Amino acid sequence: MLAGAFVALDKFKRNDLIIPRIVMADVSLSGMSRSSAGAFLKGRIEKFLSDSNQIAARGKVSSIILKDIDISINELQFMDDLPFAGDLSNAQILFLSFFGRRISPKALISSAELARVIEEKFPEIPRAQNAKFVLKNGKMTVEPERAGVAPALPSLVNQLKTNIAFLQNSPLFIEFQESQPTVLTLDLEQNKNEILSKFPKKISLVFEKQKWEINFERHPDWINFDKKPYQVAEGESPFSLTFNPVDFADFIDDSKMQTLEEKPENMRIFRDAEGKIQFEGHDVAGRAIDRERLLSIINNALANQKAEIEIPLIVVLPKLEIPDDLQTMGVREPISVGFTRFVGSPANRIHNIGVGTAKFDGVLIAPGDTFSFNDQLGLVDGSTGYKKELVIKPEGTIPEFGGGLCQVSSTMYRAAVFAGLPIVERSPHTYAVSYYAQVLGHGLDATIYPPSKDLRFLNDTPGYILVHSYVDGASLYFKFYGTKDERIVEMDGPYISNKTAAPADPVFVSDSTLAEGEKKQVEKPHGGFDALWFRRITRNGETKEEKIFTRYKAIPAKFLVGGKITAEGENQGLKETVNPFE
Repeated sequence: MLAGAFVALDKFKRNDLIIPRIVMADVSLSGMSRSSAGAFLKGRIEKFLSDSNQIAARGKVSSIILKDIDISINELQFMDDLPFAGDLSNAQILFLSFFGRRISPKALISSAELARVIEEKFPEIPRAQNAKFVLKNGKMTVEPERAGVAPALPSLVNQLKTNIAFLQNSPLFIEFQESQPTVLTLDLEQNKNEILSKFPKKISLVFEKQKWEINFERHPDWINFDKKPYQVAEGESPFSLTFNPVDFADFIDDSKMQTLEEKPENMRIFRDAEGKIQFEGHDVAGRAIDRERLLSIINNALANQKAEIEIPLIVVLPKLEIPDDLQTMGVREPISVGFTRFVGSPANRIHNIGVGTAKFDGVLIAPGDTFSFNDQLGLVDGSTGYKKELVIKPEGTIPEFGGGLCQVSSTMYRAAVFAGLPIVERSPHTYAVSYYAQVLGHGLDATIYPPSKDLRFLNDTPGYILVHSYVDGASLYFKFYGTKDERIVEMDGPYISNKTAAPADPVFVSDSTLAEGEKKQVEKPHGGFDALWFRRITRNGETKEEKIFTRYKAIPAKFLVGGKITAEGENQGLKETVNPFE
């Protein structure tokens, strides 16, 4: 019997399956692979959030759809909570399998949005309301208080959490509690002058260069007044001011602030009919307004008479689907991103970047292997899809294949550096190329020129690394997927020093394609300097620091000249061979 248990345990371990006695909602997840569990969860959550849900209050029944009231379920966190055998020791598997475990999805629920929905669905139920200021005929007047009821939002939130835990659309019942106003007309009238002298006129909500205004001067009815629960000092207002949650939710909807929000771009990794790895989507995070926090910040601004606040945003992670065979190999999650831009590149350079980038998309790097950029790149000529770019050399301007491939190698280099992988070989450019400074500045470039210069790095992670490389407009991405370990990578730089001026005398190179006496500038003068980055990798509490040092030479301006160059105009400063791949 014990032997049978260990055989079963070994099966779960080898195939990285969910261990026994793990339940979600009404379904056992035991024996599911990562991709099967992810697909199952995605389907159940989508159905749960899209189905109609009955909601009842005081004899009236209405319906809501949960995805319409700002309820979101964190699928990635749920997947992280699932106990896959590949992540556990044998002792942990036996322990958890014996006792079993129920796992429930976690959700974000907006109380302000719930209050708005209740107001919309059940407007006939009389709400209790404190006296408040309203604008009538251009004058601030007091709207009287009224007795009524208030919805018990905590009870409704608890019901929703129970439904989410079991992914079931059970009817929701709103409890209303009798409520008496605590701020009366007399209270506001007696303190009117003091209140109006400190009444907030506008609060600006800003994010970067965008701005929205909450105009309380035009909408004083948006302000709730509550008596402070303590003895106030002389001259201090006896009321605390808060933004009515229902009006806040309406303001967010009406103000077009949703333009700040971006949906995540999900990604599905799969194998085609020939077994080749393909990517659908690009695994790009989105963002959303943190409504609960924003309301709290606004209320704090009201209390402290702040005129401007920053809109808080939260990251919305994309969904990532990975087939079982890759997950078994350790391809489970993103581990790093390399990113560069090449704005201003000529057409042939852009073409070559696209051709070169495609050579690396879907590549698998085995654990323990040293990856060679040149080996994967292969032959660079017209037969492999590349176009020629003019390259300046001592003997003249020569068209060569592959201009732009250093953009590809530099981007992959960054992905390897940011992943904390050991760099076996890297050659910086001779002089500072502007393309590689468009993101993060200088000092993180890697030139290649087969067979003399290569980019090589070691995969010292626990599993395979899968490469996803693609061009998006004038942006180039290399994304590594694998298994994260305990390493933490920090980058610090660039630190620029030892600047030197560019040579004053330009370089002239004869070009037979230009007319006699015609001159064309093909390179601006560049000053020289040193660029220094620090990479700090922390593992098991120990931090190791390494320097990434680059010395860029100063170079003169370069001109192409039609016809023969006179002795007076010729410059002999161009000595070194130029890398055509730059």
